[in-house]
Amino acid sequence: MIKQERFEHRANTQIITLREVAQEFAEPERLRLQLSAKVMKKPLDIGSWAYCIRGKNESASDDRGTPVVLDSFVESRRELIVKVLESLVGLRDESVLGRFKCLEQFIDWLDRKDYKEIFASEVAAQRAYRAYTAHLNERIAQKKLKPISSNMLQGEVATLIALLYPENGHHILAGALRIRGERESAAVSEAHVELYRDLCLAIAQQLSDLILNNKTYPWVVTIRDYEVVVFPSTWGAVGPFKESPLSYNAAERRIATLEEYWSACDRRGRKKYCKSKTNRTLNDSQDRLQAANGDARHWHRLNMASLAAKAYACLFLMITGATPTEFAQFSYADALEVEKSPIKKELSAVKFRAGGRLNGYNIGRGNGLDLLKEYLKLREWILNGVTHERLFFSMPEAKSKNVGNPFGELDVSGMFNNFQRSISGTFLDPKVPRLPPRLMRRFKSAGLHTAGQSPSAVAASLGHTEAVNQQSYAQASSEQMESEFGQFWQAVRHAAQVVRERSEKAVGGEIATPAGHCDGFNQPIPVRDLGAVAIEPNCRTQYGCLYCEHYICHSDEQDLHKLLSLQYVINAVRKVTPDAAHAEALYKELSIRIEFILDALAERSDAVKQLVETVRAKVFEYGELTAFWEARLNRYEQMGVVF
Repeated sequence: MIKQERFEHRANTQIITLREVAQEFAEPERLRLQLSAKVMKKPLDIGSWAYCIRGKNESASDDRGTPVVLDSFVESRRELIVKVLESLVGLRDESVLGRFKCLEQFIDWLDRKDYKEIFASEVAAQRAYRAYTAHLNERIAQKKLKPISSNMLQGEVATLIALLYPENGHHILAGALRIRGERESAAVSEAHVELYRDLCLAIAQQLSDLILNNKTYPWVVTIRDYEVVVFPSTWGAVGPFKESPLSYNAAERRIATLEEYWSACDRRGRKKYCKSKTNRTLNDSQDRLQAANGDARHWHRLNMASLAAKAYACLFLMITGATPTEFAQFSYADALEVEKSPIKKELSAVKFRAGGRLNGYNIGRGNGLDLLKEYLKLREWILNGVTHERLFFSMPEAKSKNVGNPFGELDVSGMFNNFQRSISGTFLDPKVPRLPPRLMRRFKSAGLHTAGQSPSAVAASLGHTEAVNQQSYAQASSEQMESEFGQFWQAVRHAAQVVRERSEKAVGGEIATPAGHCDGFNQPIPVRDLGAVAIEPNCRTQYGCLYCEHYICHSDEQDLHKLLSLQYVINAVRKVTPDAAHAEALYKELSIRIEFILDALAERSDAVKQLVETVRAKVFEYGELTAFWEARLNRYEQMGVVF
C-alpha cells in the first residue's frame, strides 16, 4: 500500500491560460490551466495526468496542484496532455471545465485498473475503451449513473481517442457500442409551451405598461381567464393559487379593514392579535402602499421591472431558439441595429461548441420586432442612464431603493430558474412543470419540422448541425405524437380485422408462404390506409407480407407457427444488432403488427385463443421454429447478426 508521505507537490509548475494552450511545451507534465475566476478559481492540474499515482489535497483551498508520486511518471502520457490542450482551442471556460472533469474521471478509472501504458498502443486503447464502456453500463444498471451522463462521459473519451489516433480512431471506437443518452424529459407539450408563452406575454407587457406609466398600486395582471393582484411587498402577488395575506383585500383591490382581518384569521385558524396591534399592521401596509405610489422608482417597481425583463428574455428564447450561452451574448448594439434596419433581423452570438462560429438568430419583422421595441423601452427605464453592452443583464433584487448593486453579466440558466421559481404559485399554478431552455429549443425545432422546413433549414435556424438536430431536437410534441399514433393504431387494427375476416373465408387459389398464405402471389399491393411503412411488400423477402393486401393468415396451427416464428426472428435481430436505431425502425412496427393480428384471430373463439398461446410457448419457450425461419435464423447467426 502506498504511504501518504510518498506524494509530493511538483516544483516549478507552469500556469497557462486558454490563450496559450496551442503553444508547444517541452514538459507538459508541469502545466496547470487557469480558467476565469467565475468558473474555477484554482488552476486545473492537467499536467498531473502524466503520473499514474495521484493523491488529493487535504484542503480544498490548497492551490499547489495535485500531489503525485514522482516515480509514477509515464512519458507516453505527455502526448495525451498535448492533444487535450489542442482540443480546447475555441471552447468557452465552462466547456473546458466539463471536458476536464469527464476526462479526469476516465483517467482515474484507468489508473485504478492499471492501464498504465494505455495511450501507447491502439490495441490497448480499444481494450480500455471497451472496458470503460462496460463500466459505465454497469453503473447505469446499478442506478448510480444516468444514461445521458454516461453518454457524455463516453463521448469525451471517444473524442480523446480520435485525437490520439486520427487514422485508426474509428476502428478503435468500433470495439464498443455507443451508449444511448436517453433523456428523462419527454417531448414538450404544445399546450405547455403555449401556457408559458401567454404567461410571459402577460407579465412582460402588462408589468411594463404599469411601470413605464407609473400606475398606482395595487396592480392587476390578467393571465388568460384569471387575475393576479399585486401589492407592493415581497408577498403581495395574490392570485387563484395563493391565499391573500391578511392585510390585503385582493378582491376589492385595497388594504383590508380590521373586521376583514379578524374574519380571515378565524377562517384560517390563525391567532387574532389585539385591536391596537392589528391596526398598526394595517396602517403599516397602508403606508407601504402610499410609499410605493409616491415613488416612481420604488424598490418594488424595480423588482417587478426585473420580473418583466425575465419574461421578455423567455419570449426571446422561444423565438430565437438560442442556447443560454449564446443568449447571454446578445448585444445592445445588435438589437438597436435590428430595430432600425429594414433588412437586418438577426441577433448574433458566437457558438463556442462549433469552434467559435458566429451564428445569427432571427427574430422576424412581426411579433418579434414589436417585442424587442417594447423591451428596449423597459430596458432604458431599468438602467436609468447607466450603459450596458449586453441586451440582457443581471440586476439586483432590491428591497430598498438605496441598494446600488451594479448591473452585471447575465447567468441565463440561473435567471430562468429564478424566474420560474418566482412565478410558480403566484402567477402560475405550482402544479405546472417548469419549461427549461432546452425544451423551448426542442419545441421550436419540432414546429419548424411540422411546418415542412427542410432539415438543413431547421438546423441552421437553431445554430447546429443536421445530425445534432435529428439526435436531440427532432422529438415531436405530445399532441402530434398522439395524433400520429392514433392514426397508426387505427390502421393496424383495420388491417388485423381484414386478416381475420379473410381467414374465415374458404380456401381457394391460395399459395402457402413463410408468413401464412397469399391469394395474389407476385402481385404485391400495399395495404390501404396505412400510409408510409418501413418495409414495403415484396414477395421475395417475406417480411413485407403483412403489409400486403393479398396476405392471409388462417387461424390454424400451421399459419400461427409461421407468424410466431417470424416474430421470434425479428425480435432476435432487434435485441442484438449493432445498428439498433435502424433495426427498431424496421422491425418494431412489424412485431406490433403481428401482435394485433394474433389478437384479432384469438378473438374468434376460446379454442383459437388457446391455440395461439400453445404455439407461442412452442416457439418462444422451446425454440421450435418453422423450417424456413430456422434456416433464416441460422444464416443470421453465421453472418454475426445475432448470437
